[in-house]
Amino acid sequence: MNRDARLRELSSDHHHALVLARSIARGAMSPEEVQAAYDRSLAPHFALEEEVMLPALSHAGDTELARRTSEEHALLRAHLARSAEDARALQDFAELLVSHVRFEEREVFPAVERLGAVVLDRLAAHHGSRS
Repeated sequence: MNRDARLRELSSDHHHALVLARSIARGAMSPEEVQAAYDRSLAPHFALEEEVMLPALSHAGDTELARRTSEEHALLRAHLARSAEDARALQDFAELLVSHVRFEEREVFPAVERLGAVVLDRLAAHHGSRS
């Protein structure tokens, strides 16, 4: 898929999220290791989307995409929070993470690309400042 260069770093984050999900599904990671990976890469990724991308989508009228993205972020956080006590929660986290990444790549990012240069430039600038 040909992605606007200003979204490539976020798409790269998605690739790493899929690798994480695969490791979880194989049983190769403990809840503590997944939490550390979340804190290191997914939490900043979600924060950027929630601070820049979702408000821009909502403002442009794509409220359903913004709502679903936000709800899935919250559900992912909830599964991860329960994972230390509930082994199924970690598998649920991995399954939802794969589905969520595919949703963003197939539906959300194309909508963001249609928003134009101002939003794309802000996303790229914010992503670069957190690296």
